[in-house]
Amino acid sequence: MVSTGMKPAPTGSASRMQRNESAADDGHRTIPRPMPADFRKLVSGSQENIIRAMDISQPAFEEFKKILRDQAVMMLDCERFLHEQMPDIWAIYLDWAREELASFLARYTDAWPVELYMEHYLSKKTYAKRHAFRAKMSKLRPALKTARVKSSTSERGVSLPPAPGGPPPPYEDHDFVQPEAAGGDDLTVENFLKTVNPDLSHLFSAFEELGISSEADLVVVRSWVPAVRKDFFERELMGRMSALQIQALNVKLGEMN
Repeated sequence: MVSTGMKPAPTGSASRMQRNESAADDGHRTIPRPMPADFRKLVSGSQENIIRAMDISQPAFEEFKKILRDQAVMMLDCERFLHEQMPDIWAIYLDWAREELASFLARYTDAWPVELYMEHYLSKKTYAKRHAFRAKMSKLRPALKTARVKSSTSERGVSLPPAPGGPPPPYEDHDFVQPEAAGGDDLTVENFLKTVNPDLSHLFSAFEELGISSEADLVVVRSWVPAVRKDFFERELMGRMSALQIQALNVKLGEMN
């Protein structure tokens, strides 16, 4: 559950960090926000690259990120990407950071290091968590059983009938089966989401991000008790699904054969 409560700000660490960096700063040089392409590279790169872009010392960076992370635990969902955070909560967090680290962030245009580091941090944590979930899902998938065919001595001597000559007989209308009517043999996640009332097919990409991309994955999720399924979707898709949609999805999963 995301809390909007503000814990006491770590003013001691922030003040000490800001004093140290102010002493090392040569004048009042303002560091502009990196260009979009460079910003994306910094988000997905190493912390050393961020330190160089911010032009600060390693100890100062360690204090900077600790202050941001300590408050993020209280205000943000640290198992979601930055773009998945609730906009109002993220805005409050930014306001807090700008006030708490005001003199330190004065060196940077629009306080861009806060967004840069938090997007970097949340991306790393979320990727790791979701990768672990996908790995767990893979282990829970039903193993495919291979059938071994044993042939007896008498069967080996039996010759197969000759292949029929000429073209195959024409198909009749009743030989064709529409994909929608084929049933569960070729069930896809997207088709399954379309059968939920209301239609949830627009969430297909979100399900793929969670590692739910095949019928086998749906079977694993269906095996969970309803309360666990409900808690999972509320936690992972908060803000993207309403309570009604989550309940409808839970019911539909329970009806799977």
